[in-house]
Amino acid sequence: MSEGFEAAEPLLAEHAEIERQLSDPAVHADAARARTLGRRYAALLPVAKAYKAWREAADDAEAAAELASDDESFAAELPALRQAAAVAAEHLRRVLVPRDPDDARDVIMEIKAGEGGEESALFAGDLLRMYLRYAERQGWATEVIDATETGLGGYKDISVAIKARGGVAPEDGVWAHLKYEGGVHRVQRVPSPNPRAGSTPRRRACS
Repeated sequence: MSEGFEAAEPLLAEHAEIERQLSDPAVHADAARARTLGRRYAALLPVAKAYKAWREAADDAEAAAELASDDESFAAELPALRQAAAVAAEHLRRVLVPRDPDDARDVIMEIKAGEGGEESALFAGDLLRMYLRYAERQGWATEVIDATETGLGGYKDISVAIKARGGVAPEDGVWAHLKYEGGVHRVQRVPSPNPRAGSTPRRRACS
């Protein structure tokens, strides 16, 4: 194995072994074991796909290089084939970088209104709807665990469980997407810039 991809070798072997085990109906009689194997298989799948793509691109470039001296058409294709192999190699290097072991985990998101009264609570509601829509687009399941609503439809605080459906690769996990979402935002009332609109305030989030 060239290009310094020796690190992929044991992962590819493990991927093949898990694939063999998952093809055995007896394995699925133990649901917990099948789930564990399925999660690990999903985690290794990007490496297997990236390695296959790189190997095919590298083989194409190597074959074209061998024939380039005898066939101008191969010589003309060679730069593009080498570039494709380089891109595939870079992608494989990225997927081989160790990931956060928690990336595939589900999360419980908490949104709390700070100072600012009803405006802050309404903004907390805006954030909640934004994250719920995002979760829906990702195909995740959501469940409100606890919530304290206000009279105008805002939230003083709310906790939501966000879960992936089925086994997912680490890079597709809920934690992988949301782990950097923590923080504090300030809500500021901004008058409308349109003189005809009067001074109707609008909410704006300020980090």
